[in-house]
Amino acid sequence: MLPCRPLLAIGSSLRARAPRLRACLGALLAWLALGTGSAQAFQITSIRPARDSSGQLWVEVQLEQPIEPRVASSLGRGMPATLTLHAELWRRRRGWFDRMERAVETTFRLHYDAWGDDWHLDRPGAPPEVFGSIDSLQLALEHALALPVSRLEKIAPETSCYLVVSASLRPLNVEDVEEVEGWLSGEVKEKRHSGLGVLTGIPRSLFEAARNFAGFGDERSRLISTDFTPESLPPAGH
Repeated sequence: MLPCRPLLAIGSSLRARAPRLRACLGALLAWLALGTGSAQAFQITSIRPARDSSGQLWVEVQLEQPIEPRVASSLGRGMPATLTLHAELWRRRRGWFDRMERAVETTFRLHYDAWGDDWHLDRPGAPPEVFGSIDSLQLALEHALALPVSRLEKIAPETSCYLVVSASLRPLNVEDVEEVEGWLSGEVKEKRHSGLGVLTGIPRSLFEAARNFAGFGDERSRLISTDFTPESLPPAGH
């Protein structure tokens, strides 16, 4: 006969701990409910399609509070963040599904430089912009975001189109931690194979959960423009 006492002892122990586990679970659920119940200020407030003199379609994007207080706090502690803009050009088609003509994406890297005590905004193919305060950085993100979308010569001037723009702010992720750990240990080239590091050794799901509980989760917003035609577009930058 198989021994029953150890199993009975485990069952009794779990039953004894059940009220405490339920209490902890209830507190966690209440905490999450309070966190998700608050309104998210990060959002796209307007998108403006425009064309330049060469026939290039641009979209000018305005964000409201792109750097929320909790994100500002994590940036101030040296955690980088990535702002991504994704734009799609769609063409209306009568009696059929609309057609996506073009999709483009660009990223902006935000980080605080403790040595210079300033804030940096980096983007691919452009020199970094440096700001003396996080308020100045936020102001730039609110008013100076423009993204080239598509050439317009292949679209008839009277064609009805619209834009779909998405924005996401992605704070620290696992790859960022691996990069920092590799730099600190002098193993940047070998970090993918070293298997070292307490932070990168934990499961990704646990890391993401801890990051989100700490208030460093992604912020996302999406907006669709009104319909326009290439011939009706205003000049870019006006």
